[in-house]
Amino acid sequence: MVDLRSGKSTTPYTKAHKEQAAAVLKERKEKEAKKELIRLAKKLALQEEQAAKRKKLEEMERLEEEEKKAVEEEEIEEEKEESLIRRRTREKGESSGTKKSWIDKKVYEWVANLSLGEEEEPMLYAPREEQEAVVKELEAEEDSLRRQTIEEEKKLQWKLVLIKLPTLT
Repeated sequence: MVDLRSGKSTTPYTKAHKEQAAAVLKERKEKEAKKELIRLAKKLALQEEQAAKRKKLEEMERLEEEEKKAVEEEEIEEEKEESLIRRRTREKGESSGTKKSWIDKKVYEWVANLSLGEEEEPMLYAPREEQEAVVKELEAEEDSLRRQTIEEEKKLQWKLVLIKLPTLT
């Protein structure tokens, strides 16, 4: 036992106490090292997970870009095909999109129908001025569906007039 100036006395550590204190310190250090290893492992796992997510996102973005490019290329191909078809039909003279070609087409149809007889017969009995007025109205109309409707209405009107006319026999 050792007396101190303050009046207190202490006993020096014995060999057993020193060994026990060393063992406690060693155990604490091992626990701290273990905790640090666990913390680092968790951090590494989190970083690996984030890297995997980033890689997956980059892959998805790359695939989306490829899909966009494929769609754009497909649209370009379709436009080229449509342009080629339009050019071929123009070369064949099937449709040039002008009113003159529309008139030529209608005249051709009327002549064909006249040869059949039945459809255009009422038009033959309509006054020339009325026929010309209908043709001008049809030329002025740009909507093909509306144009066809007007044409069919006039034909029906002329048929009705033809039916109501007294027979000449």
